[in-house]
Amino acid sequence: MALKFKSFRSGSGGNAALLWNGAGGLFIDFAPGCQRDCRAVIAEAKRLCGELLGAVITHAHGDHINKNSLKVLAEAGLKAYCHPRAAEQVLARCGRDHAGVLSPFESPLVLGDFTVSQAEVPHAPDYHTCALNVTYGRGLKRRRAAVFTDFNAFTDTHVSFAAGADLLLLESNHDPELMRRNRHPGSEYHMSNPLAADFLLRVCEADGPPQAVVLAHLSERCNHPDLPEREVRRHFKKKKQPVKFRLHTAPRDGSCEPLEIE
Repeated sequence: MALKFKSFRSGSGGNAALLWNGAGGLFIDFAPGCQRDCRAVIAEAKRLCGELLGAVITHAHGDHINKNSLKVLAEAGLKAYCHPRAAEQVLARCGRDHAGVLSPFESPLVLGDFTVSQAEVPHAPDYHTCALNVTYGRGLKRRRAAVFTDFNAFTDTHVSFAAGADLLLLESNHDPELMRRNRHPGSEYHMSNPLAADFLLRVCEADGPPQAVVLAHLSERCNHPDLPEREVRRHFKKKKQPVKFRLHTAPRDGSCEPLEIE
């Protein structure tokens, strides 16, 4: 069974994506807007995948998890899984009455046919943030999605964590010149288009290209929808490397068409 992916929202206004197969689906972050929006996303996700297994949360910022989305997850009987340090930060922001929704984990987490592992990435001070590897299946039929959002720098360890993934969800937040002009606070904690392109190139060099790459979490004031993909193609051309993967950009305020990883 193919692994499928859909982004519902991607940006500072809210984030929610879905990975699924024939046996169920898993949210990657869950803060698509108000409670009505959260309920609508859950309803659409159930139409796509049937059973929902929960939401894996990268960090405690409100555009990735918040009081509204925690309440709707609880209504739906779903857990929010995250690193223990992130869980404490979520409770500090949202209140300890939401503790029952959170399920902290450090060792690889098994949810249905999925296995989720984490690697810490640098982001905003005092917010523990993790990249994710989500693996589905085993052996030759195994498929893996790597999730890198939000972060502002990378090491060889991060490249190795992403290498070999079939799908890469990669933050490409801002254009440096637009950020310089607009002086948008907080963008310095996010990945620039050139850094994202270089990270992607290194991942491809480490273990071959993924099947698909989704550029995500674009800044409204410091980016344009066409700039991240243009920067990837420019950087690969400069390094004399072919673009051997499907390249997509996740809309900030709307959903994308589902992607299928064979």
